Amino acid sequence: MPSPTPVACAAALALWSPFFVGAVEADADAEAAPLRISSSLAAPVGGTDAKDLPIYFEADRLDGTPGLKTHASGNVRLKRGDLTMRADDITHTADSNVAEALGGVRISRRGDIFSGPALTLQLDTLEGEFTNPTYRFARTGAGGQAEKVEFLGNNKLRAIGATYSSCTPENTAEPSDLDWVLTTSDVYMDFETNEGRAKNAVIRFMGVPILAAPVLTFPLSDERKSGFLPPSFDIDNKSGFELSQPYYWNIAPNRDATITPTLSTRRGAGVEGEFRYLSDSDQGTIEVMALPNDQVAKRDRGMINAQHKGELVRAGSPSLTNYDWQWLRVSDDDYWKDFTRSRATLTPRLYGSHASIERQINTRAWGLGSSQTALYARVQSWQTLQDLDPAASPDSRIISPYRREPQIGLRSRSTSDAGLVWNFETEVNRFGNEDSTRVTGDRLHALGTISRPFGDAGWNFTPKLSLNAASYSLDRNDASIGTKRSQSRVIPTASLDGGVVYERPINWFGGSQIQTLEPRVQYVYTPYKRQSDIPQFDSAIRDFNQYSIFSENAFTGVDRVSDANQLSLGVTTRILDADTGGEIMRLGMVQKVQFDDQRITADDGPVNTQRWSDLLLLGSTSVVPHWYFDSTAQYSARDSRIERSLLGIRYNPSDFRTISANYRYTRDSSEQLDVGWQWPIAGRSPAAEAVASALAQAAGVKPTPGSSAGCGGTWYSVGRLNYSLRDKRLSDALVGLEYDGGCWIARVVAERTSIGKTEAATRLMFQLELVGLSRLGSSPLRALKDNIPGYRLLREDTGLLTAPPVPPSAYVNDD
Repeated sequence: MPSPTPVACAAALALWSPFFVGAVEADADAEAAPLRISSSLAAPVGGTDAKDLPIYFEADRLDGTPGLKTHASGNVRLKRGDLTMRADDITHTADSNVAEALGGVRISRRGDIFSGPALTLQLDTLEGEFTNPTYRFARTGAGGQAEKVEFLGNNKLRAIGATYSSCTPENTAEPSDLDWVLTTSDVYMDFETNEGRAKNAVIRFMGVPILAAPVLTFPLSDERKSGFLPPSFDIDNKSGFELSQPYYWNIAPNRDATITPTLSTRRGAGVEGEFRYLSDSDQGTIEVMALPNDQVAKRDRGMINAQHKGELVRAGSPSLTNYDWQWLRVSDDDYWKDFTRSRATLTPRLYGSHASIERQINTRAWGLGSSQTALYARVQSWQTLQDLDPAASPDSRIISPYRREPQIGLRSRSTSDAGLVWNFETEVNRFGNEDSTRVTGDRLHALGTISRPFGDAGWNFTPKLSLNAASYSLDRNDASIGTKRSQSRVIPTASLDGGVVYERPINWFGGSQIQTLEPRVQYVYTPYKRQSDIPQFDSAIRDFNQYSIFSENAFTGVDRVSDANQLSLGVTTRILDADTGGEIMRLGMVQKVQFDDQRITADDGPVNTQRWSDLLLLGSTSVVPHWYFDSTAQYSARDSRIERSLLGIRYNPSDFRTISANYRYTRDSSEQLDVGWQWPIAGRSPAAEAVASALAQAAGVKPTPGSSAGCGGTWYSVGRLNYSLRDKRLSDALVGLEYDGGCWIARVVAERTSIGKTEAATRLMFQLELVGLSRLGSSPLRALKDNIPGYRLLREDTGLLTAPPVPPSAYVNDD
């Protein structure tokens, strides 16, 4: 279960644990692993496990008494297991097994390097002292210096006057010269208990202290630990300036919680919380927000979102039972307007809650083939948030969906040895609604199909018979639509569906390609059955697109079945790269012809007498390198005009460079232009240089100055704009700047979310990312990733630490 970790943990984990990790990884007595192909070499034995290994010396001059004391001088190199020590002068005492190194001392282990003037180290117990060392770690590409490091054994150490930063390649600068630096007066770590403690920890940015704590405790591995997380703040026009101070509580290995007190200049004090749990068969989260006595609304505000998923598996049983539930509720109708950043659903004015259980059974009967059956039950309810603003348009009112109280059903699919496919579904539903003027009642339905697919990779043909039966028992008559309390209907459907794939080699764009021609024809016949006196509990007209045009029913759900005597026609041609199979271009067109008038229409409207449906034209291509084009047009031959269209263009020449634009048009409804981008506008490209530097470190090549940290970085512009050409106004907007200084990244992003034709919520986000340590401030990353197509983080997100993209080898810097 991933989790946040205090910022001090990030520093110490990056600072020290990579150097000692080898002490607990290797097992000299472990059984030899079988031979297998691997891209890496086995790590050398390290820590106290290396005490039985010989010690190797290499120097310009060696003297001393064998078995007692050895003195080496001039380009001295001592090696034992995964530990390499270099110095101008090393004296080794055999009976105590202590090495004393002087002058240009450098020790390396697992790619991590310590350098300094003097070191004393007991090679068996790894106890000793390093004076004025500097250090750099392969895992994060960062390092620092200390007044003294005391090695207290295989799994313990203390550092006095230590610093940590990722801002200079060789860390020759003074701490005050670094863009950012973490300083501590004393750090003690015990890897046996997984516990660390830092005193007087201060983070400075551009010489200014931005975060400090007198005492911090932290874990020394990827395990979580309770503690305060970095504070964050938000600025928006609904709450003003809001400060948050999260506290992380590591309850157990499979349970944790984050408690976040908040203070807003406009709304007052509140609290947010998240509880997570995980077991072998269950997992869930509970999120809450409480704002007692909102100073603006003058009432209590809040939200709860509890979710749970689980499964029941019985050993030796072919069945599996899944269950899940969600309870999502907010305090009032204006919640979606006032708290846009804490939205718990993609439909901010419609909050659904449910509980369901499903039992899946897989069987095989002799002569009948395999069968997959599911028994399920569900209850579902909705909270609908209406716009209570007196100036709101009547069109802004939302019609609440029906509740299911309950839904009980069976669903089965069987395939016989002869190739026949049976699908069957039956359900009983009780429908309720918060609107007392709407019809409620019970429905029992059964849907069955039988089909026989034929074909192979080059062709397919499927005849199918379907039956849709439903019976209704309503709570009352509805004279407005002629609804009777009890009624039923049975409607059959027959269809034939087939397609062919033709291929030929071509050479149009250089190299070899394959062009396909893929025609498809589907015939559907469904007799007319009067349904206008049946309520629509869960039916709606399908969107008209290249997929729904081949649907046998023009409606979703059960309550409406469209009459049909129709032929759907479609053809697609694709151009594929002959070597990779990648698609270079796609063109297509689909259309439907009705041989009879269609009497079952949307909202029980007038009869559809149009024989030919609108023509859909489709096209997409990536034939021009780095460019992608996508377009769709719905053309009405009867009116000789475009009814709907979509045109999309994206340009992506390299990482961190992407621009996209989409034009959407629906006649008499909307016309929108949507533009998104991430693009460098000034400076060099430290993101690319950081990758190159990390690759060089992983290969054991010393990075050159300027290849990683420092100022003079790159400015990036990021954003997405959604403009309504019909209303001549900006609907939604996200605009910001990112600055990549190599060892730190700054972001400032403004977000505008429309919550009505004349009202919008505006939010300003600031974030400072200290590469190799943590992120501080309010994070815009989710908004950037959700809104900008092709957006990429300037550093790969590896959780706590933004580390090099290539894991360091055990032999990096092993010199």
